[in-house]
Amino acid sequence: MDIHNPVLPGYWADPFILRDGDDYYLYPTKDSDGWQYEKFHVFHSRDLIHWEGPQVTLDLQEVSWASSQAWAPGVNKYKGKYYMYFTAEAQIGVAVSDTPTGPFKDLLGRPLITKDQYACQSIDADLFVDEDGQPYLLWGQGKCWIAPLAEDMISFAGEPLPLSDQIYRAKGADPAQFDISIYNEGPHLQRKDGLYWLTWSNYDTRDPRYQIAYAFSSHIYGPYEVPENNRLTLASEQAVGTGHASLTTHGEDWYLVYHRLADPEHSLMRETCVAVVQFADGRPFVAVD
Repeated sequence: MDIHNPVLPGYWADPFILRDGDDYYLYPTKDSDGWQYEKFHVFHSRDLIHWEGPQVTLDLQEVSWASSQAWAPGVNKYKGKYYMYFTAEAQIGVAVSDTPTGPFKDLLGRPLITKDQYACQSIDADLFVDEDGQPYLLWGQGKCWIAPLAEDMISFAGEPLPLSDQIYRAKGADPAQFDISIYNEGPHLQRKDGLYWLTWSNYDTRDPRYQIAYAFSSHIYGPYEVPENNRLTLASEQAVGTGHASLTTHGEDWYLVYHRLADPEHSLMRETCVAVVQFADGRPFVAVD
């Protein structure tokens, strides 16, 4: 596949991708000075190369409890409806729509997760629906939480657990290569070949070392093992600040959707890119051009 990055014009970050049949829907954060933007958008594609949009999916003017800092939505389909878990003013809300392009409507009239409620910043929600149909919500900066969602999608079916406490280095891995204390943000969960595949971003988005790490587990609650080569994105001089990713499939291949700094020497504005995930010895990596 001949992908030319960035795949979206302008400045977009925190890309969450949803595959729905043969269609792909991309829900990024609109980058702005001070990260104060107030709307959520969606782009549509059938090939991961050509994208239509943006189309507004949710405007915080229609949300009673927040008016700015519209960040990092996570969207998935559950029982015929589309649910968006979104961040606004460092709180997480939930909205629903009959279509993946919206409009989405705030379900609660209040945050599902309030500011700092679980001893971490309440941002970066990821909605994962397992093969048995059970939905799970992941979130958090500084600590990664996971909780099974009840069928109403606005309450938990069990107590949230700190998933980041269940991430361990593989035996023999060099501790200097990966400091587990630097889990930062952007958790994303997928399932492949019977294993749960957890990805996240290390360091801070303003740090040139910002990168995507990963770990695997045979159980959704862990423990998750970080392999020796734990960096999913191998950055280059042209791609700095690669992070906050999501994954999807196209044909038999896996693809990573991520952001990078558009002009790292002069700005913190970010752009959205797509790259094929390659596997060596059963472990994934992405060599960024």
